[in-house]
Amino acid sequence: MTDDAEDRDDSGQTTATEDATETPESAETPAPLSVVGIAASAGGLEATSLLVQNLSGNVPATYVIAQHMSPTHKSLLTSLISRETKLPVVELKGTVTPEAGTIYVTPPNSDVIARDGQLCLAEPFGHPATPKPSADRLFQSLADQFGERSVGIVLSGTGSDGSYGVQAIREAGGITIAQEVDTAKYDGMPASAIATGCIDLTLSPERIGQQFERILMHPRNFDDLKIIAQHPTKLSDLLQILLARTGVDFRGYKETTVNRRIARRMTALQLESYADYVDHCRTAQEEVDALYKDLLISVTRFFRDPLQFEQLKIQIDELVAREGGRQLRVWVTGCATGEEAYSIAILFAEALGGPKALKKRQVQIFATDIDDRALDVARRGVYPVSAAQDIPSHLLARYFEISGNELHVLRELRDVTLFSRHNIFQDPPFINLDLVSIRNLLIYFEAPLQERVLYRIHYALAPQGMLFLGTSETAGVLEAHFEPCHGSEKIYAKRRTSRVTNYRFPEMSSGGYRQGVAEAGDRAPAKESTDAEDGMFESLMKAVAPTGFIATRGGDILRILGDISAFIELNESGPLAMNTRLLRRPLRDEVMSLIAISLKGRSQRSSRWLEFDLGATNRVRFRCFPMSSSTSKADNCLIAIETRHVDVKLLEKQGLDSDDRAYVERMEADMRSTQEALQQTVEELQTTNEELQSVNEEMQSTDEELQATNEELETSNEELQSANEELITVNEELQINSAELQAVLADLDAILTDVPFVVLAVDPALMVRRASALARQFFKIAEIPTIGLHLSQLTIPEGFPSLSSPAAEVFNLRQPKEFTIDTSEANYRLAFSPYADSKSDLTGLTISLIDQRASSSMTDAPDETPT
Repeated sequence: MTDDAEDRDDSGQTTATEDATETPESAETPAPLSVVGIAASAGGLEATSLLVQNLSGNVPATYVIAQHMSPTHKSLLTSLISRETKLPVVELKGTVTPEAGTIYVTPPNSDVIARDGQLCLAEPFGHPATPKPSADRLFQSLADQFGERSVGIVLSGTGSDGSYGVQAIREAGGITIAQEVDTAKYDGMPASAIATGCIDLTLSPERIGQQFERILMHPRNFDDLKIIAQHPTKLSDLLQILLARTGVDFRGYKETTVNRRIARRMTALQLESYADYVDHCRTAQEEVDALYKDLLISVTRFFRDPLQFEQLKIQIDELVAREGGRQLRVWVTGCATGEEAYSIAILFAEALGGPKALKKRQVQIFATDIDDRALDVARRGVYPVSAAQDIPSHLLARYFEISGNELHVLRELRDVTLFSRHNIFQDPPFINLDLVSIRNLLIYFEAPLQERVLYRIHYALAPQGMLFLGTSETAGVLEAHFEPCHGSEKIYAKRRTSRVTNYRFPEMSSGGYRQGVAEAGDRAPAKESTDAEDGMFESLMKAVAPTGFIATRGGDILRILGDISAFIELNESGPLAMNTRLLRRPLRDEVMSLIAISLKGRSQRSSRWLEFDLGATNRVRFRCFPMSSSTSKADNCLIAIETRHVDVKLLEKQGLDSDDRAYVERMEADMRSTQEALQQTVEELQTTNEELQSVNEEMQSTDEELQATNEELETSNEELQSANEELITVNEELQINSAELQAVLADLDAILTDVPFVVLAVDPALMVRRASALARQFFKIAEIPTIGLHLSQLTIPEGFPSLSSPAAEVFNLRQPKEFTIDTSEANYRLAFSPYADSKSDLTGLTISLIDQRASSSMTDAPDETPT
């Protein structure tokens, strides 16, 4: 989860959406201009034609077409599109101010971007095989410039261009539309855009055009949402549905943010009643998922807010210089698709001496989010090449590889960055961290939730650990526990003497364990009842386990009760998360075994008394209470820690009788035998493990080789795919041209059939191309073949000169030539006229033979009026 253009104070769109939901527009005020980006590739010409055929001229919008084309191909797209619509169609040149009702076409070998409210042509960015023009680059610039007035439409095409850009438009509050996959000739681009979860509507091209005015002009001011803002309890039903479906509680989110997201979804569905929307969510799980994704806004960029990253670089350089050779630990919360985490990894690599240094000196970066789809993207470390525009050129060359239209993060960065699902306000935090980045996330939370999250982060940071915030965020109630880093506005350091005592990880009530919400639409229990249950649950836990913790089946510690510091060990190579592995070595195995046995039998279990010197006591044992139930899917345990003191010397003085001594000796012998057998088993397991490790290393080596081969194949495939897209686009234009040419040829044949004189068309090689009906008779040309007959092969009437010599002379001199030929039967004018193409290259000539006597007699003949 990251920054939203609606809340950003540096985007130029700070209050656009908020105003839209709070101040109704006057009926007389003209609607602001929306800018619509249309992305298409293979098969896109047909889809674009169908779309523009149905566009209305009454919509306050301008349209920008980004159709992938060969950089060297002279495109006819502008003329082809102009035939399909009454709207003016213009090929972009230089910089223009967008006008309502105008369609702008991007020329070949150019990108188009929005800058300062204008549309500008730009040099293509990225690999030569990258699609041109770039839809991602266009969409991102529209989102930056026009915010909620930006619209992104993705039509037929192969590849994934546009998928990155629709996320930016979605983040900015704009509208995103994709062509229905079933209607696309090539479904790669629309399917990829839909897979991002950031598409509002999927329609056929015809319906996009037909519905576009309604979609764009649909009112965004909802009276129901104003009522919700005044009465927050009205949101409870919808938030309860979200909780049941996703497991994420949005009650701590700012109501204005939630209401804006609801308004977006209502606009996409063309619903005006909040009650209708809630009813729709009760029955349509896909809509709940769409709202959930809208609330997350899993979008970010590399080195977002460059000035802040320059300040962070200074602090990281100082941290690396100060901390010597120990491991550095970083936590990036709300990492979305990973760009910020990799940006921070690059800064550490630069401070250490380059990407290879990350292997020599360990840096561990934990990047977390609750959006699984975004985390999958982050783990792959593959982004559209348009993402590279945010990366400084010297860092782009060192830490990324461009393959086709994809940007690949180097393996060295991926190896030190661990992406994991983690809810910052529900799950236990990592600990002993040198840097925590929580940028543009707190702005979405109400004050109590902000405070709760900041307490967790304060606990997670090591002394002098750094906190990296967004442009609109502060340390809030914990400001006294942090101090601003020198020269850095949004980077804080935890004070050495800072200590906050009221930690609870997590803030879990009994309802959290009982999984109180089972189905969408269930109502939450009354607040008074919940508070009473929570109080009883707290009292019961403290009575059973004054000292202890709550742990999952896997050993993750959910909550600490009392002071367990004596049983925990921390070291530089130790784990970062709250886990039973934090327990001292003699205790951890005992606890995990006890948890497994207790959960399996669904009953309380106690460990044996273990020797553990704590000064006043020298024995410790654990009691495990399963907390799962028939209504809960979670397997958690309450672990109570008990201690006591045993006087060993007193036991030795008391002594044992002969029977007891024999029993003890026998038990000791059995124990030694068991220990020997166990040791042998352990050694065998170690040997087996070493063999398996060797096999695993060989498999990893093979896998790396296969991966390298696969990457090479992917690169070749992307280049072929790009070339194929260009060929398909060219082929579509050629098909249209071919149809037009066939029509022209049909017209020409009709003219030559009816023209009342002799006409020949010949090429520069003096081969006959076309002949009129009278020419066939005059020169005795057979009906078939006409084409392929040389002038010298024609049957020339007696008294006529050869046609070949004057025709060749005309081609050489590039000048027309005429002759007069008198015979006993007629007086002929023989004319040779060359013609050229658009490049002034001679492509042929016409030979015409006209009987001037017949022509004169026709001219002198009196007019006859038919009766």
